[in-house]
Amino acid sequence: MIKAAYVGNLGRRLGTTFDLNQPVPGPTSVASRRPFFAVRPGLAGITYAVSDGLSNYNAFQLTVEKRMSHGLALLLGYTWAHAIDNVGTDFGGGTGTPQDPRNRNAERGNAAFDIRHRATISYTYQFPVWFRGGASRFFLGGWQVNGITTLQTGLPFTPQLQTPTTNCCASRPDRLADGTLDSGQRSLARWFDPAAFGTPAPYTYGNAGRDILFGPGRVNFDLSLFKDFPIRESMKLQFRAEAFNLFNTPQFGLPNASIGNSQAGVISSVVGNPRQLQLALRFQF
Repeated sequence: MIKAAYVGNLGRRLGTTFDLNQPVPGPTSVASRRPFFAVRPGLAGITYAVSDGLSNYNAFQLTVEKRMSHGLALLLGYTWAHAIDNVGTDFGGGTGTPQDPRNRNAERGNAAFDIRHRATISYTYQFPVWFRGGASRFFLGGWQVNGITTLQTGLPFTPQLQTPTTNCCASRPDRLADGTLDSGQRSLARWFDPAAFGTPAPYTYGNAGRDILFGPGRVNFDLSLFKDFPIRESMKLQFRAEAFNLFNTPQFGLPNASIGNSQAGVISSVVGNPRQLQLALRFQF
């Protein structure tokens, strides 16, 4: 069975917070450039909660399913999607606060959870009772192999200036070129091109957008092997051998995105778990 679908989702009135009293970039003292300085000179930041965030999600989804026959069951799911919003997630994902609270429309960009491509393949194969190899026959009854394979592209991230030019708050660089490297050029020591980003003029915000670069993708294989030992009609003992991240494929984190830092573009972290193996006996009745 093959199914194809388009999925669209609009988000409105998404919650977020920002500093209502964030200083305006400039050369004078930080306090004097706060919007409420004239009213209350000693007032620092004001956490302002609003519910006016916007998002949209569009996706093509493909499902291919082969139900159990001749011992084999297979399910393939593939999604090609794009998620856009102008606020961080409620759970702190991505860049949550705007660079310039007076120009929040400039925050529209890729969502922190924007995974463009994702494919999962799950399968089950039950060995036949007898397997013929040449002139010989082997008894394989009760054995079953199960697996899940996951492949996906990376998550987005936002370049930031190590030394902001605003003289008040964190800011982004100017984008001089794309910054994305071809697959043959990328490495853990240079995932993107830091030279594609420059320093803005003093007391100005950079023009680089939010979540404009993407980190490494993920590849993972989980596999299990089951064997049933019947005891009675309603009772059986099951042996289970399970491997998570079977090939011990490293899942790398996002690169250092601090422009001006000597480590910009370097990936030095991993996420997820290394290979895990476990054996178990399960009694069913």
